[in-house]
Amino acid sequence: MASLQTRDSSMIGHKVFPINTDSARIGRYADCDICLDHNGVSREHAQLTREKNGYYIEDLKSRNGTFLNDQQVTQKTRLHEGDLLRFCDVELIFSFDDTNFVDQGSSVRLISEQSRAYVEDDSAIGADNIYTVKSQIKLADKRPVLTSANAAVKLQAMIDIGRNLGAAVDQVLLQLVQNLLKIFLQADCAYILLNDPATNRLELKAFQHRDPNNQDSFRISRSILEKVAQSKAAILSDDVANDSRFEPSESIVNYSIYSIMAAPVMDYDQSEVLGVIQVDARSTGRKFTYEDLDLLVSLAYQVAVSYQNAKLHEIALTEKILEREMNIANTVQRGLLPLAPPTIPNYGFYDFYRPAKYLGGDYYDYIMLPDGRLVFALGDVSGKGVAASLLMAKLSAEVRSGLIIESTFEATVKRLNRVFCEPRWDNRFITFFFGVLNPATNEIVFHNAGHVPPILVSPDGTVTMLGEPQIGLPLGVMDDTEYPESSFVIQNGQTLVIISDGITDAMNSQGQYFTTEGVLNYLKKVRTESVVEFGKNLINAIHSFAGREPQSDDQSLIVLGRRDT
Repeated sequence: MASLQTRDSSMIGHKVFPINTDSARIGRYADCDICLDHNGVSREHAQLTREKNGYYIEDLKSRNGTFLNDQQVTQKTRLHEGDLLRFCDVELIFSFDDTNFVDQGSSVRLISEQSRAYVEDDSAIGADNIYTVKSQIKLADKRPVLTSANAAVKLQAMIDIGRNLGAAVDQVLLQLVQNLLKIFLQADCAYILLNDPATNRLELKAFQHRDPNNQDSFRISRSILEKVAQSKAAILSDDVANDSRFEPSESIVNYSIYSIMAAPVMDYDQSEVLGVIQVDARSTGRKFTYEDLDLLVSLAYQVAVSYQNAKLHEIALTEKILEREMNIANTVQRGLLPLAPPTIPNYGFYDFYRPAKYLGGDYYDYIMLPDGRLVFALGDVSGKGVAASLLMAKLSAEVRSGLIIESTFEATVKRLNRVFCEPRWDNRFITFFFGVLNPATNEIVFHNAGHVPPILVSPDGTVTMLGEPQIGLPLGVMDDTEYPESSFVIQNGQTLVIISDGITDAMNSQGQYFTTEGVLNYLKKVRTESVVEFGKNLINAIHSFAGREPQSDDQSLIVLGRRDT
C-alpha cells in the first residue's frame, strides 16, 4: 500500500498517511483524505490519484502551489519512489510501500533494512585498537584553509552552506552533506549524526554517497563516533588499511574505508557535543589532509550554529502557539464569570478578577434565585495555572447544580466539600465564601469555608470582619466539616467587601505585603457614595502599592453596598 510520510522537521509533526483509495484529496479541510493542519495549505490543495501505470499528483489551483522535488506542479504528474512533495512548509515523502521509504536526494533516507545506513555497534573493541590519530585537533577559532586546486569550488560550497544557516534543520543537513562531497573531492560518503536527548545516543540524521546509484549498506563505527564525542576532538586517519590499530575492527577495514575524518559538532560554549560529522574515502584511493581536517572543523561549527538556531526557532514557535492557546483559554475562563454585576434596587455592585498567569484559580459568581434572593460567591483554588483553572470551572458548575439539588444553603456548601474531598483532585483545597442577599429584608446570610472573612464598612469609617468564629475548613480538606450560618442586616450606606488572599498578598519591590491589616486601614479612609468607585479605589490602592512588581497570586474581589435612594 502506498503512503506519504512527513519529513522529520515537518511543521505538523511526524505522521504517516496510508493511501488506500484510487483518489485522495490533500488539504486543510477536516474531510480531506490527507488533512494537513497548516494555515498555508489550501482547504483542498492537491489530489493524488492511482491509475493503471502508477500514482499521479495534481494541484487543485491552490493558493501557494504544490511542489514535487522542488519543482512546481502545473499539470498531473507521475510520482516515483522517494519523491518529495511540498505543500508550503509541509513536506511529505512518497513511497509505494509504507514500510519502505526512500527519499532520493533527501538528507534523511528512511529505507528498507537491507540497504539502510546505520551505526555499527563495535563498542566491545578496546579503546587502544580503535584508530590512529594522525591529527587530533581541539575545536578552536580557526579560519578555513583553502589551499588545493579546487579552492573556488570549496569557497562556493561554503557560501551555499552559509546561505542555509537560517533554514530548517533538515534543509541545512541536506545542503551540508551534498556540499561536503563538493568540498572534499576524495570523499565517497558523508554523514551527519546528532545526539538524541531521549536516548543520549548519536543517531544518523543525514548521509550522502557520491554515486546516486550506490545502494550498498553504509556503516559507521560507533567506537570512532563515541571517541570523537568523548574527547571533543577531530580525528584524521590517512591510511586506514595500513593502520595496525584498525585491524581488529572489521567494521572499518572490511568496509573498504581508505581514509577517514570525523569532527564533533559542539554547542555555543564548546561544553556539549551535539553530534558528529564524518567523511570517508573508499573507492577514490585518495587521502584527506590536515587542511581538510581544519576545514571540517569549521564546517562542524557552522552546523552547530545552524542546528541550535533552528532549535531555538522551534522553541519560539512552540511558545508562540502555547501563548495563543493560553489567550484563548483565558477568554474561555472569563466566559465562566458573570458578564455584568446584578441590578437590584437600592444596591450597588463591583467585582474584579485578575489571574497571576494566563489562567487562574479564583472564582466568583452571582446567581439570582426564583424568589428574588441573590447568591453571591467567591472562591480561591489552591495553586495557580491550568490545574487550578480546571478546578475553578468545576466549582462554578457544582455551585449551580448544588443550589438545585440541595434544600438549604448549608447543605449546598457541605455537598461542595464532599465533591472536592474526592481523591481525584490531587489533594487540592478551595477556600470559599457563600452569601445570600434578601433585598426584601436587607438580610445577608453566609457560610465561610476557610476564606478571608468578609469586611463590613460603615459610612463613619468603622470596619468589622464578620463571622470569624463560624469559619469552617476549606473545601476538600475533611468530608464531615460543618459550615454554620452567619447573618446580619446590612444598613443603608454600609458596604460589604469580599476578597481573595491575592489582594492581601500583593507584594511591593521591598518584599512587603499589603496584608489584611493594610486592607482594613485603607477601608477606614474610604469616603464615597458610589459602590463602583469604592471598589475601583481599593484596587487602585493595591496596584499602586505593588508598583511594577509581578503579581504573585490571583486577585478577585466582590463589593456589595446598600444605597437607599
